[in-house]
Amino acid sequence: MYKYLIIEYKKQEQLDDSMIISLFSEFVEFTHVKTLDHQIILFYEQNIDISFKDVILNVMSDTLTDLRLYASYHYATELERDQQLEVVRKLLKDIQFAQYFYLDDKIILKHNLIHITEELKKHILRKFTNDQTMLQSIKVYLESNQNSSLAAKNLYVHRNTLIQRLDKFKEITGFDVRDFNDAFPIYHLIK
Repeated sequence: MYKYLIIEYKKQEQLDDSMIISLFSEFVEFTHVKTLDHQIILFYEQNIDISFKDVILNVMSDTLTDLRLYASYHYATELERDQQLEVVRKLLKDIQFAQYFYLDDKIILKHNLIHITEELKKHILRKFTNDQTMLQSIKVYLESNQNSSLAAKNLYVHRNTLIQRLDKFKEITGFDVRDFNDAFPIYHLIK
């Protein structure tokens, strides 16, 4: 699984990139690092059991700087990760710096619900972008008031089949449509 972090700082701030990288290297073993204009991108592959939200808060208080961090979900290949990195960098430009200090795909989707683009759909839905069976299953499930028995009946599938689809969607996208906070933006994305 390929993942990355984007750490951004304000343009007017002078920040020692190596200091930030060393602070994060205490928590994550990076495969490589890329520094761009006021961004540090840290690539890694292992699963991390820490809250990056807490880490960025601590780093901000330790360094007395305004930062924001985007934590990616996992990708199957390096190519997919690198393609989506460019999409995310573009989406981050549309979000005011001071609005969030921690971002992930859920926050990006909620922020862009009014202006849903094909690029955003592809980023969030990943391999399910054109999978009509999956998208119809999720839509019917949500329109059935998140009742899996009723949705399975309306879809003419076994309840376990529907549950497996919902589990697969969560595994690939990171969005659990059984949770209202994830279901609401996904429904607006696919309707």
